[in-house]
Parts: sequence; structure tokens; C-alpha cells
Amino acid sequence: MNGHFALLNRLRDGSGLGDFIREEIRKQEAGVRGEDRLVARLNELRLHGEFRVFSDVCLELVDWKVQIDCLVVTDRCCIILESKNISGNLYFNDEIDEFYKEENGVESPISNPYFQLMRHIRFMKEFLRKTHPLMKVTGAVIMTAKSHRIMQKPTHYPIYKLESMIERVTQFYNSSGGTSFSCEELELVEKLLQENRSDYEYPPLCEHYRIPPSEIRLGVECPSCSVLGMRRTGKTWTCVNCNKRYRNAHRKAVDDYFLLINNKITNRLPKILYGRIYICGFENAW
Repeated sequence: MNGHFALLNRLRDGSGLGDFIREEIRKQEAGVRGEDRLVARLNELRLHGEFRVFSDVCLELVDWKVQIDCLVVTDRCCIILESKNISGNLYFNDEIDEFYKEENGVESPISNPYFQLMRHIRFMKEFLRKTHPLMKVTGAVIMTAKSHRIMQKPTHYPIYKLESMIERVTQFYNSSGGTSFSCEELELVEKLLQENRSDYEYPPLCEHYRIPPSEIRLGVECPSCSVLGMRRTGKTWTCVNCNKRYRNAHRKAVDDYFLLINNKITNRLPKILYGRIYICGFENAW
């Protein structure tokens, strides 16, 4: 989220990308609210056996990385819950695997959550294969928006509204059958999740959105008035707008570089020198 605000602040005037990035920020904030509502509702969950709830789970197996909104690990099965906070009238077309919403007479295609859910189910099966090969892995997409209607529902995978989630999770649990796992085995799963959790590494936003670096405004940002272009005087940065001085103002510029341009560094960068940051052998006025 911080990266998107940094990108919005540094876009050159007239780039035409401001409204698009603001919409991306709105979607991300809506997604976070939806996940919070899902996790809060799970406080009502009561099952006959032991279970654990994990939210915002980032895992990796070698070079396979996933970010799962919510995991409910029970003594019978592992249930993946993918949160989607999308308003409007929602349509799922099974014939072409298409998902779109209709709002105010406008149809907007959206990435089909089915593929994300299936990918995460495959991942968890592989993740548990060595230690818990008999644990069933299932899941559902949960629509968390307060104002939405599912007008056309898919037939080959589960998608439910938030208000029915507890009943559906309970049904998953009651119908799973098969092997029952002890508290010690559930603790082992919890330990595996904790040991393999990692920060999800997003690509730099200019790379992600294919924005030329030339569209990015350079310069060190004033912590006081947010104007870019502070000047280096000795060991201090001075704002050209409000004249306030800061010793470490360049640190946010370096963070912005990682978020927007490149998330890797060498021992040659970033170097702060004479009010400019030298990156990759050439001079950028960050």
C-alpha cells in the first residue's frame, strides 16, 4: 500500500496515470477491509474438534510463493478461504471461465477467483504432502462486500456470501470424514506454517504497471511539506520550499526507489553524495 502512495506522489504531472493508481489504492483498501470482516466473522466459528485460524498467510516452496487470505486448519481438514470485496451485480460464466461485475449499466471483467483458489489448494496439498498426506484440503471464495448480488453463480466451485460462511465452513468440516488428527499433529502444522512464512515480495511498481521511469519525479521529499527536491548541504538536507532541515530525509527516497524502481541493491548503491543518489552507475536526483 505504501508503494502505491509513493508512486502517486512521484508521478509526473500530465502522466495520465493518477486516476488509475488511485483506483488501485481503493481496491487494495477494500480488499483489506474485506479480509478483516472475514477474520472477524470467524470468531463465531465453533467446531466439534480442534482448529486453528491463520490470516494473511504468505508461504513458499522453493520458487513457488502464495499469499492466502485465510486458512482454517482443523483436526479433519484444511480449509482455504479467499476473500473478495467486490460490489455490484456479479456474474460467473462457466462456459468461458469468465467473471465480471455489472454496476450502473457498465460491465467490468475481473480476474476469476476460481483459479486463485485452485492454485492455493494445490499449493497446500503439496505443502502438507510429506507431513500430513492424508489431510484433505478444500476451500471456497467468500464475497465480503456489503453491497453485492451474485446474479449468476458458478456450478463447479463454491462461492458464498460472508453471512453464510460459518455454516458453509461447518459443512466442510462435518462432511470431510476420513482421518482425524491429534492436537499434537495440528501443532506440527502450525509450526510448519510459522517456519515457512515469508514476506510476499512484490515486483517494483514501475515494473508491475509497466511505467517508464521517466514518468517518475525524482528528488528527496521534505518530511514537513512533502515537496520534492531537497538540497544537500554538508550532512543536512534543506527544503527548497519551507527551508526546514533534516539529516536523514534521504532515507524515504531510498525506500521509494526500492518500491518503485528496483528491489535489489549491491554494495555500490544507493550512495548519497552531494544531494544526489548514484544508482546503478549513473546519477539520479532522488
